Amino acid sequence: MIVSLTLNAQSIENLQGKWIFKKALNKEVDDLGRQTLKADIINKMTFEFKSNSEFNAFAFGQNMNGKWSFNEKTKLITLITSEKEEFNLSILKLTETEVILKLGLGEFLMKKI
Repeated sequence: MIVSLTLNAQSIENLQGKWIFKKALNKEVDDLGRQTLKADIINKMTFEFKSNSEFNAFAFGQNMNGKWSFNEKTKLITLITSEKEEFNLSILKLTETEVILKLGLGEFLMKKI
């Protein structure tokens, strides 16, 4: 039990900070996304997860802010915007400097800055 609490705290600590888009990992979505969403929207995607459970982001073509939470078991980040919209991001990989997020059909490599 102590080990899982330590891992949970470490995962949350690793998530905290500012993340910027580096590349789309699944080519089909990358090509489609670049054609339909315009590369500048995807390339400017950022997330900042703060230690007080607040977040700021540019995602889905819009600036967002609100509260975030992380479920260690499901590896799911839940964002609740100030407009009460809810978004779920799946974590496929998390290190101190990289996170791979699944947003809808897209898988995106983000780097911590």
